[in-house]
Amino acid sequence: MFHHKKGSFSAWMLRLRKIIRWPLMTSREAETCAQHSFEVTLISHQIALIGQIKFNKTYDPSAIALAALYHEASESGGVGDIPSPLKYYNPDLTKQIKKIESEVEHSMVYEGLPEYLHDAMAPLVIQANVDKQTKAIVKAADDLAAYHYSLSEVNVGNREFIDASKLLEKRVNKHCQQWPEVNEYFQSQFPACMQTLDELSRPD
Repeated sequence: MFHHKKGSFSAWMLRLRKIIRWPLMTSREAETCAQHSFEVTLISHQIALIGQIKFNKTYDPSAIALAALYHEASESGGVGDIPSPLKYYNPDLTKQIKKIESEVEHSMVYEGLPEYLHDAMAPLVIQANVDKQTKAIVKAADDLAAYHYSLSEVNVGNREFIDASKLLEKRVNKHCQQWPEVNEYFQSQFPACMQTLDELSRPD
């Protein structure tokens, strides 16, 4: 059972910058969980805004962005970044890892934060408590951020990420088919994310 010192929530979250993602794969430019969380927050906020304004969805973009900010809390709280091939090796192992992640999330909120913050933070940090619609948007943004990173690695000749990029492409396409706001983001904003600085700087 995980236990987190009283008042330590922010200290644990700030350690996201010390956790390197894709730990078993060689990266040209290492990515931390803090960087990833920023990207997921940015992308999920844009998707939610598109859904709210263009597709008349009843999203709260700010709430979705906050959920994205905290979606990797368990990794900073003690779990770390577990490689996907291991995490999803079989259903029993996945279930046990999810159980540990949940215990860490509960401890971070109910032990690491003062009581008067519990009700406000539990729906953001404890993944089982996150609204299903919010979780779906954050997951789409999560996959988009990972796809962006994997493509960036492939584009500089890193073969380690070829299979990962293909898998993530399938996931992103599925999100796009399911959510028009995700598809709109992918079509209107994602291409520029893959451009060079010179390409971004040229006028249309």
